[in-house]
Amino acid sequence: MRCRPSPRWIAALAAAAALLGIPAAAQATLAYVKAPLHRAVYAAADNGSGAHKIGQGSNPHVSPDGNSIAYLHEGPGHAQELKLAPASGGPSRTLLKAWRDPFYLAFTPDSKTIAALSGPELSKRELVLIGGGARRVVAIGYFNGFSFSPDGSELVYSKGATEALPSHSDIFRVPAEGGKAVRLTNDRVSLDPLWGPDGTIVFVRQLGGKKRKYGPKNDLFTMNREGRRVRRLTHTKVEPLLQGLFPTEWSGNGSRLLAEFEGQDTSYAVTVNPKTGAQKALDKRNQGETGFVGTAISGDGTAVLGYTGGFDPGSKHDVATFPYGGGKAKVLAKNAFEPDWSR
Repeated sequence: MRCRPSPRWIAALAAAAALLGIPAAAQATLAYVKAPLHRAVYAAADNGSGAHKIGQGSNPHVSPDGNSIAYLHEGPGHAQELKLAPASGGPSRTLLKAWRDPFYLAFTPDSKTIAALSGPELSKRELVLIGGGARRVVAIGYFNGFSFSPDGSELVYSKGATEALPSHSDIFRVPAEGGKAVRLTNDRVSLDPLWGPDGTIVFVRQLGGKKRKYGPKNDLFTMNREGRRVRRLTHTKVEPLLQGLFPTEWSGNGSRLLAEFEGQDTSYAVTVNPKTGAQKALDKRNQGETGFVGTAISGDGTAVLGYTGGFDPGSKHDVATFPYGGGKAKVLAKNAFEPDWSR
């Protein structure tokens, strides 16, 4: 799963089968949003060339094979619809008519199944799997992230019993084909699990909730699929009103990790060494309201995708990449934001 950068500190497939049968794309796909007042999703090659409009909407998620784009569309009565469209252009299909928390969405590695949240605007959500001409509810509750295993056979998710902030949630693992969920944590402070390619799960623990005036801070921990070998990965300095790190994405071999540092009026990309926990802001010049928001890392771990200008949708943004090790930004799309890709 790619944990979409969002103001989480405030709030805390019959149709798919037809699209997913398209042959694999020759070049990786890039998707992004333009026009913050009348948002529209665009697709292009991963170097920004050949841009074309997919449809009115936001929060695009590119399938791993690069052939499809899932995105949020406002339907009749302001319904939040989950749409799936071919990346090459063409009619979209509606997969959900009550999609919630659209920054959370995950494809299986083979691009054939989607995990998303559905339900009313308030109250509990359903964690649903959409694929193979069917939709199945995996769990019900208040969720804070989910991710497929490297082979797509299992799903790990964070769920709480209430909407309370900070989140009182734990992490569970369940077979994607159905079965009983296994609890991996029992501390009520664990959320946003992200399954890595070597089987390691990185997740957030909310720390210092009773000592910090404005709520707990986030640090990253790791564990195996059984919930064992738990290790604290980061020791992050987090000022009041800031929240700390959320995991965004692993590189293809698990040697590099992208995270996002979030909080009040703050969201910027941070690289994390999965072995030592060493962390570094990708754009050292901008680490506040105008920071570089990271949304994805390339499979080979060399490039980080995101957008300049901070998280505020009313600001000026450009979709760009930064070298993982630091350097200059390369702009792929002007006046655009919320990118994702299949590179």
